[in-house]
Amino acid sequence: MPNYTGSLGYGQRWVEELLGKIGRLDVDDVMGSAKELVKRGMAREGPGMQLYMGGSHGGFLGAHVIGQYPNFFSAAVLRNPVINVASMISTTDIPDWTDVECGTPYNPAALLLPENYSNLYSMSPIQYVDKVQTPVLLNIGDVDQRVPPSQGKEYYHLLKARGMGDKVEMLWFPENGHPLDKVEAERVCWETAHAWFQKYGKKTAV
Repeated sequence: MPNYTGSLGYGQRWVEELLGKIGRLDVDDVMGSAKELVKRGMAREGPGMQLYMGGSHGGFLGAHVIGQYPNFFSAAVLRNPVINVASMISTTDIPDWTDVECGTPYNPAALLLPENYSNLYSMSPIQYVDKVQTPVLLNIGDVDQRVPPSQGKEYYHLLKARGMGDKVEMLWFPENGHPLDKVEAERVCWETAHAWFQKYGKKTAV
């Protein structure tokens, strides 16, 4: 689990360094960490060897890395992922996040103009949807106010329309919010993630 730029642990300056660079700087940190582990002999690269799991911003990063590096990861599990920041701004309970993370000041009275939309879209993983080859399992809470379920649903339909077939699946969890923390949801999420990785991951120990 890389402590990528923008995450907690190294102070406010480290957090603010990511603003305006999401989808690039944080992705570079994640991929740099994964490749460094391979370089040191602590992990292997190749079919079935690298698997990804993340939720919320971790899901955002997961959708980015399987789009930007379509041959690196063999399977991904994304929990309530941010897919299209531009379409999320009017449906999330933290609209300020969408602007500030993308490097623009938040103004609750502002309209989403074409140039603003373009900026938000340019940092979103949806732009790489045509390149995705990695099998993806989506876990979506149907009452998530933080990352609305429309984000995952949009990604699911786009991947299906691009011929992913049974390599993309979506599990829909009624009455579950952003954490997917109801007992049955937690059980199903972990069991299906394990089964997904067993299906697409290499059976030989690293």
